[in-house]
Order: sequence, then structure tokens, then C-alpha cells
Amino acid sequence: MFLGNLSHPSQSRPFILSSVLVRSLRWVSENARSAAEGIYELGEPGWFVNVHSYTTQPREQCTWENHPETIDLQYWMEGIEGIDLTAVESLGEPTVFNRESDTQKFAENNEPATELVLRPDTFVIFLPGEAHRPKIAIRNQSVVKKLVVKIPAKLLGGE
Repeated sequence: MFLGNLSHPSQSRPFILSSVLVRSLRWVSENARSAAEGIYELGEPGWFVNVHSYTTQPREQCTWENHPETIDLQYWMEGIEGIDLTAVESLGEPTVFNRESDTQKFAENNEPATELVLRPDTFVIFLPGEAHRPKIAIRNQSVVKKLVVKIPAKLLGGE
């Protein structure tokens, strides 16, 4: 997991070395403010941006997920959201796997987790094996508008 802020690119630049991540963040920097909700293809199969919004929920209504073959680069445009983070191994076997979206879902788990609080202009990168539970309300429910860049992990190989 990597947490950064687009307002301070010099802080994350030394760590973002993959050309696919650099190009993804460039797309976010250049388009996030004007992008309407929808899907934007980025030139390789499975590499795209999903701009969407939703209302956060109480933690107990949110579900754990993992993407075994996909990297999530999530960027917040509006609202505040909590996301829990844990190693996928701590969640047991997935209860659901959607191959098309590369999404594993897991049963509720009472294991300790790391809580992230995300605000506008922040981004987080989740790698395969880094299970996350998004959509958590912080204090009160709020509407979140964000984009998720879906990056096939194989695009990072061989650079």
C-alpha cells in the first residue's frame, strides 16, 4: 500500500518508478477535476479509470475485498472515507470471486486492521494481497466522489 497526495508530487515521485503508475497518476492529475462519472480506457486491456460516487456506510455494512491480479490506484475528488487495510491471509478463504472484475469478497472478520482516512487530493495504491474494506463512514455518512485506476499487475512486470 502506498499513500500520497497529488498536491505534493515531489514527496511520492521517488517511489513511483513504474511507467504504468507514472502514466496513471499523470492521467489523474490532468483529468480528475473535469472527468464525468464513467469508464475511461487507458490503452491496454484491463487498464482503465472508473469515476464514480457513493454514500459511505457504517463499518459493519462494508465488505472486505482483494484483487489478486489487479492494482487499485484510488484518488479522492470529494468527500471523506475510511478504508480498512489488512493482509488477505488474515481473512480466510474468499466467499465470492468475480473473475470479470478480479474481485474477491470475504466474510466479516474481527481481526485488527489498519484504518486509513482519505480526503480530497489524496491517493492510495493497493497491490494484490492487500485486502481493503472501503466505503466506511467517518463520523457521519458522506457522499464520496473518487476515481479508481484499475491496473493489471502484469503491466508492472519486466520494467
